[in-house]
Amino acid sequence: MHIRVIVPVLDSDELVGKAEKEYRSFAGDGVTISAVPLQRGTSSIECGFDSTLAAPEVMRLAKEAEADGVDACTIACFTDPGLVGARELVSIPIVGEGEASLHMAAMLSTRFTVVITEKPFFSLIRRTVSHYGLSASLASVRSADASVMDLNESHLEHIIAECVDSVERDGAEAFVMGCTGTGFDMALTIEEALKERFGVYVPVIDPGKVALHFARAMVATGLSHSKLAYPKPAFARNEYRFA
Repeated sequence: MHIRVIVPVLDSDELVGKAEKEYRSFAGDGVTISAVPLQRGTSSIECGFDSTLAAPEVMRLAKEAEADGVDACTIACFTDPGLVGARELVSIPIVGEGEASLHMAAMLSTRFTVVITEKPFFSLIRRTVSHYGLSASLASVRSADASVMDLNESHLEHIIAECVDSVERDGAEAFVMGCTGTGFDMALTIEEALKERFGVYVPVIDPGKVALHFARAMVATGLSHSKLAYPKPAFARNEYRFA
């Protein structure tokens, strides 16, 4: 099984290299992982403008992946840039990290909190949650007070404090790390801290890991998105190489 991770930013070891390494660490036996960055776009996605700019390249890379014989793709960004268009263009499963992790949170809890980078982008996260019909389950959005490129383990103490406060004030029962840059190890550390604080298991969801295993499950069960829901575009777009 070959799963391609579309990392919707310009090439950099900080994000693309890190994402590929982490995906491979939890992919499991028999799964080949390849990660591809954008040729055009931004160095990180931190607002709706960045996400919109990334969408055409995400769609192109999804089309390229299908032509390469890849079994499924994930989009390594919480805002799922280009997800709908990519599904219209191809037949292989395309899984957005935002959609996958939010629905997982809704299955594991009745109220969840999304932890993102900085406060100015709270509205973007709320719109993303609303798009997937899960606003009623959103307890709150909390901030790491750091940009995507600056986020690292030095911010863990602040993030853990925000999560504890969200449980106590907002009634959060689970957490979603709303940025690919947080990393799987950071999610585990927060999960351990919450268990120590409250004495029970509180899930902290890493979107990359969930999206990868959603993609694996779709390939293994022979499922993909409905072409009634995501029909192929009626007109060829040769100028964008989407035909």
